[in-house]
Amino acid sequence: MELIRHFLTENPCYRANVDRADSRYIQFQNRGPLGLMLHSVGCAQPSAEVFVRGWNRASHTNSCVHGFVDANTGAVWQTLPWNFRGWHGGGSCNNTHVGVELCEPDCLVYGAGGAFTVTDPARAKAMVKRTYEAAVELFAFLCRQYQLDPQTDILSHAEGGKQGIASRHADPEHLWKGVGMDYTMDGFRADVAAAMDEPARDSAPAARPEADRLEQLLGPWIERIEDLPKSLRAQTRELLDLGVLNAGTADDPDDIRLPYNVLRALLAAKKYTDLRTIEN
Repeated sequence: MELIRHFLTENPCYRANVDRADSRYIQFQNRGPLGLMLHSVGCAQPSAEVFVRGWNRASHTNSCVHGFVDANTGAVWQTLPWNFRGWHGGGSCNNTHVGVELCEPDCLVYGAGGAFTVTDPARAKAMVKRTYEAAVELFAFLCRQYQLDPQTDILSHAEGGKQGIASRHADPEHLWKGVGMDYTMDGFRADVAAAMDEPARDSAPAARPEADRLEQLLGPWIERIEDLPKSLRAQTRELLDLGVLNAGTADDPDDIRLPYNVLRALLAAKKYTDLRTIEN
């Protein structure tokens, strides 16, 4: 599985998480997800990068997911840390579930009521197969990492709607059925369970137990300057340049690798020191 990390640091949902805006965010971060929810984007756009660019804005106030699966490549674009609370389900599932979107083929033509026609069936099936297989691998990894049972802890957006924990949507089953694939959520859960029994692939993300424990104690983990909101990047760069953080390497001078609350305390101390210097 190819994992591309590109956090939506300008999205208000990310900001609410790093600020630990209320108990829902704090609880999700301390506990981690209790389940996984599979979505599809509901439009003919196969590129995950297009969604990442569009959603990584302060003005995008209505949604934020943990990842997109690119239909062109099968790559997973991670857009939130897995233990951040997302805005993906339109209900209480946001408090409990990681949300992942499957990008959809560019040969779909959507009409009223979410129905679509397929202009190139072979191309559509190849793209859907690509996202399905990547999602199976990703969900197997997340189930292993957070000790989730794929048979009980994985839902589609449609299933979440029927349970009353999400808005009433039809994804992603409408996509699979509409392009003529025989995929089902029961089959998806079975495929994830089977993948969990396979040896982890070298390209799968590595678990970080030490970081996870620190996140539980001190809040979300920030690894690089680009993971921060823009308003904090210049001050953090000054701390790196001064050697205060002392975490950068020759290969990656922007490394921070600190819990957000620790970094925020260092920034506050720097601000206080700067003010004292001006006064004196």
